[in-house]
Amino acid sequence: METDRTSEPKAAPEDAGIAGLETVFADLEARLDALLEARLDAVETRRKEAERGALLARFAADNPDFTDLSAAGVLEAQKRGNPLLDDVGAYFAHHLAAAREAGDAALAKAREEAASQAEADALARFKAKRLAQTVTAAPTGAGRGRDGAPELAAPGQFGGINAVLAARLAARRQSAGI
Repeated sequence: METDRTSEPKAAPEDAGIAGLETVFADLEARLDALLEARLDAVETRRKEAERGALLARFAADNPDFTDLSAAGVLEAQKRGNPLLDDVGAYFAHHLAAAREAGDAALAKAREEAASQAEADALARFKAKRLAQTVTAAPTGAGRGRDGAPELAAPGQFGGINAVLAARLAARRQSAGI
């Protein structure tokens, strides 16, 4: 005979009412978990929005033109141009565009001034060269004077026309450094 201690435990008789309640409780537990998760997500979202609002208010206090640009619609125009931007990104994009325009204007002005200065310097150099040419009466190179050359007037005295032309050519080459 088996004792009660060594025999297998007897299964409790199943009650149809308790089995039905277990599924109801499981469904209620799942709904409660979903509701709690939704509430916690809503609380977290509100906390993040409040934190973002506080940061945005502090940013607006640190940058006084932020509210002016926002009221004027400039930030909305920036956000329409690039939908990835938020208010702060649109603010910095606006300032970047303004700085770029100012830099381009300064560069154009500097180029214009440099071109006018270079033109004035070139005109001054040309004028100085022209004045230097008219002031000097001495010839600058061999055979380039204003006086008539005596060897050309009487080539016979200087060894003939061929000798005179050869001597003038040699003087020009020496003057040119060839």
